[in-house]
This record gives sequence, structure tokens and C-alpha cells, in this order.
Amino acid sequence: MPKLIDHQQRRQELAEAAWRVIMRDGVGHVSVRAVAAEAAMSAGSLRHVFPTQEELLVFAMQFVLTRVRARIAALPPRPTIRQAVEAVARELLPLDAGRRAEMEVWLALFSAANAEKSLKGPRTEAHQALRDACRWMIGQLDNGVDLSPGRDLELEARRLHALLDGLAAHLVYEPPATDPGWATGVLATHLDSLRAC
Repeated sequence: MPKLIDHQQRRQELAEAAWRVIMRDGVGHVSVRAVAAEAAMSAGSLRHVFPTQEELLVFAMQFVLTRVRARIAALPPRPTIRQAVEAVARELLPLDAGRRAEMEVWLALFSAANAEKSLKGPRTEAHQALRDACRWMIGQLDNGVDLSPGRDLELEARRLHALLDGLAAHLVYEPPATDPGWATGVLATHLDSLRAC
């Protein structure tokens, strides 16, 4: 009996192989042949899953967002809204090796979208998803306790978005062995500063 192939799992495995090529060699070295070799399969087999290199790159970029959303959805309940918001925000930062890899790939593909028009749509979608997540977090904090009255919610969402982007970039640019505790401290201090007195 022929072996059944889980196409979604195969797509994810190929995206992860593309990530490894990107992290090791850069986006410019991603090709059907290079990713197929990284995944230990033939280029023809890869083309059955991703007919074009552009489709592979788009999926690799979207897969970052898929993984982030899955982690956030799996978060256990927290005792307070403030703690829940911080837990969500922490999932958006490269605080461990897996999330660091995601962020390195994300930043590489985000930049590549300037020249690769197939990546522009996913880049815009992901940017908007993060902005929406920041709006959601600020909206959660607007509960009479965790956000001082009269705050401009859109401005606070943009500030949080900028903070998360900046922290993520700094964490990626620092040596992998650097303790990320400083970044979680900055995040916690920012969230605390929003609180009503």
C-alpha cells in the first residue's frame, strides 16, 4: 500500500528547510534546488508541493505568522488581564532559539519583500496582524485598572507595536547567548507605565 503523505506537514517541513537556508546563506540563496537538498528530497518532489520558488517563499513567510498565532492560542489563562496581555506580547518576541529563528527569517523576508513583489502582500498582512494584536492588547488593558483614563488607544497601540518591533530587532542582533531578560523587563515596565494611578 502506498504511503500517505500529509501535505500540510510536508509544506511545513519544506518551509523549515527554507528557513535553514535563509538563516545560513541568506534569502538570495533560496532556490528550489537548495531547499530540496536541505530537505533531503528531489527538486521534482518539492515542485509537487510548491510549483514555484515564489510560492515557497510566501508560505515560509506566512508560516512564521501561523506559528505565532498557534502559540498565542495555546497560552493558558492568566489570573489578570495585565498578565494575559504581557504573555501575548512575550510570544511576539524572540526569547528562545525557536522564536529567534522565526524572527531572523521574518526580518530577512520582510526586507526581501522590497524587491520580491510576491512577498509584499504577506508582509502587509503580517504587519497589519501585529498592529491589530497591539490594538487588542491595549483594548484589553482599557478596563478601568490597567490603562489610565483619557489615553489615546490608537496611539498606545502604535507605541506598543513600535516597542515590540524594536525589542525583537535588538534581541536578534545581540549574540544568541545574551539573556533576553532585559527585553522582558522593558516590556513589563512599559505595560506598568500605562496603568491608572
